[in-house]
Amino acid sequence: MPFTSTDSLQLNVISIEVSSSTPSTIVSNTFRFTFMSTDDVGSVMFEYCDNSPLIDMPCDAPAGLDVTSVHLTSQSGNVYFGFDGSKSTANRLVMSRTPIAANPIPSSYRFDGITNTSEANHAEYVRITTYGSKDASGPIIDNGSVAFAVLGNLTVGAYVPPFLRLCVGVTVAPDCSTMNGNSIKLGELTSKQANIATSQFSTGTNDPNGYVINVLGTTMTSGNNVIPALTSPSIGIAGESQFGINLRANTSPQVGKDPLGAGTGFPTANYNAPNLFMFNSGDAITNSNFSTDYNRMTVSYLININVNQPVGVYSSTFTYVATVQF
Repeated sequence: MPFTSTDSLQLNVISIEVSSSTPSTIVSNTFRFTFMSTDDVGSVMFEYCDNSPLIDMPCDAPAGLDVTSVHLTSQSGNVYFGFDGSKSTANRLVMSRTPIAANPIPSSYRFDGITNTSEANHAEYVRITTYGSKDASGPIIDNGSVAFAVLGNLTVGAYVPPFLRLCVGVTVAPDCSTMNGNSIKLGELTSKQANIATSQFSTGTNDPNGYVINVLGTTMTSGNNVIPALTSPSIGIAGESQFGINLRANTSPQVGKDPLGAGTGFPTANYNAPNLFMFNSGDAITNSNFSTDYNRMTVSYLININVNQPVGVYSSTFTYVATVQF
């Protein structure tokens, strides 16, 4: 979740339905999400990557994936789009229309004729961005991402499929019934005391092997200026440049809450000590080894700076990814 407001808003309640998880198979992908901006929208780009869901990171195209011959077979909500083959590539799918104002309502789009990646048991991410132009160029209006996996062949009979649900926001209900906010403003940073903030996520699954939550992102930056991340669990010290997170109720500084819920999920060791903070992109921060009811985690963010920290607007974006072994 971003710490500073930008011209780009976060798409809400994003999901993807894949008709088959078999590698190199012709499939349909159905995307569902809610537009947040009411600006004119003329195009939407779906970019498939196998390395990261973040729109500001380089995208590695999944091997064997091909979306150049798709057909947009159904759409609802914000409509009047058509597949734009001239702007699409093997891993970028663009749909366009005459620009008109977007409605902040649930929308869905089904594309047939997609060739699955040839790599089995490999996570893929789809970055979704909307534009005022008809050709997916210019400023991004809304953005978001969704993850899925292409698996090896599997024959199943009389089987209850596992579910995994993750909700993220500034605040969320323990059972993910409500989510509020996707941006935190920390105000003016000072060397005299820590700047603090919180966000929340909640997770539950019926997969017998449980789940793991990883956090992706960077420390706080302003251009080439960086507030260093704490590389091991450490106390916050006013007057020293440092950034870190944890998932417990803290007293120094006073911020955060302990995990809530009847489930078996709990913070991992490096993020489970009150008053100790660290951050490393890609770290597992929460996990459960069993099927579990929901647990809500409160993420505490700590920022300190020294008197020589260069001036600038510092920001970062964090993505929380839930995975299970289906």
